[in-house]
Amino acid sequence: MPAKERKPRQPVARKNPNGEGSIYQRASDGRWVGQAYVLATDGTRKRKFVYGATWEEAHGKLVELKARSQRGIPIPDRTWKIADYLPYWLAAYVTELKPTTARGYESAVRLHLVPALGTKRLDTLQVQHVKAFLDEFRRKCLCCTAGLDKTRRPDRQCCSAGRCCKKYPSARQIQFVHAVLRNALQHAMREELVSRNVAKLVRVPSPRYRVGKGLAVEQVRKLLAAAEGHRLHTLYVVAATMGLRRGELLGLRWSDLDLDEGTMTIAQTVQRAGGKLHLQDTKTEDSESVLPLPDWTWVALLDHQERQRRERERLAEVWRDHGLVFPSEVGTPMEPRNLNRHFAALRETADCPDVRLHDLRHTVVSLLMEMGVPPHVVQAIARHADVKITLKIYAHANLDVMRQALGKLDGRLS
Repeated sequence: MPAKERKPRQPVARKNPNGEGSIYQRASDGRWVGQAYVLATDGTRKRKFVYGATWEEAHGKLVELKARSQRGIPIPDRTWKIADYLPYWLAAYVTELKPTTARGYESAVRLHLVPALGTKRLDTLQVQHVKAFLDEFRRKCLCCTAGLDKTRRPDRQCCSAGRCCKKYPSARQIQFVHAVLRNALQHAMREELVSRNVAKLVRVPSPRYRVGKGLAVEQVRKLLAAAEGHRLHTLYVVAATMGLRRGELLGLRWSDLDLDEGTMTIAQTVQRAGGKLHLQDTKTEDSESVLPLPDWTWVALLDHQERQRRERERLAEVWRDHGLVFPSEVGTPMEPRNLNRHFAALRETADCPDVRLHDLRHTVVSLLMEMGVPPHVVQAIARHADVKITLKIYAHANLDVMRQALGKLDGRLS
């Protein structure tokens, strides 16, 4: 018998297994749409869509989406825009920082990041977006980056006759704004709202800090002589011998001094932020340390303590004691700008017009280095986190020291 002719088998239509997803073309605009159920940040599986101009583009995005889900990387359960996420981040995390730091972060977000990147979606922010923003930020004058309208604000002196003020952001400002964005995206990664921190992939130039020159000994003597008899004379003595920062001088308390042992503890600082004065901890753990008092400084503080006691008794009705060594004339924390004003008048009297109060700190470090004190000891006195800061930013070798050093070399070789 002839063999029975076998009919070809019909293919059986099968649905894609769960999680494999599907791709179809929309009739409305012809775009290809891929969809799949993937892991979400709330622990459930949700349907996620990807789009492409061609089937291949949609397929590639769908494969990447499923691969991330299989590796346990969830997708955000809501879509954030930069303008929505940054204020949320400020309220949730930055309020825990020091007031001055929080104020700087808020300004960077409000003035620069939200106006430039606010419309971008958080999960689609790319490296080129961040780089383009920083390049544009670098080219804009400060009045433009602050969002000032030169035509509507003629009272502003940042621009003259509608022309650019030609004052551009410094490398330090660019680095700070970039750091704020990088920190915000790092928190977004921890919350699993983005898969990578694109701001980390953009490099910004490091600022070049001016080397602290310090003052000549004769200039320091002139300044202290000009302050003789004033209630702030001892403040300048402490600044010139201990190298304290302005906020540390104003935040120094009598409880931080042990005049019997002759030691000083640097524990708090006075800073202005948000229109108010704040008493807060020092910058870092390295800034908080115990220092021995030189005899001259110790005697000056003893005299200042007695002078303040008489001042407190004379102003008993209005004195508001905060336990500060250098308070205002009524015992409250001194406004830092008032100290700047007094020092500005003092330097004119001493014929040192270009001197800054912070130069006294530079002077302490420079003199110690010139006297051959080991760098790690100078670092401990200056309370720097790294000895490189002591050597690079603050230490300054003057011409006389360099001449002596090269003279020794000349004597050895010639």
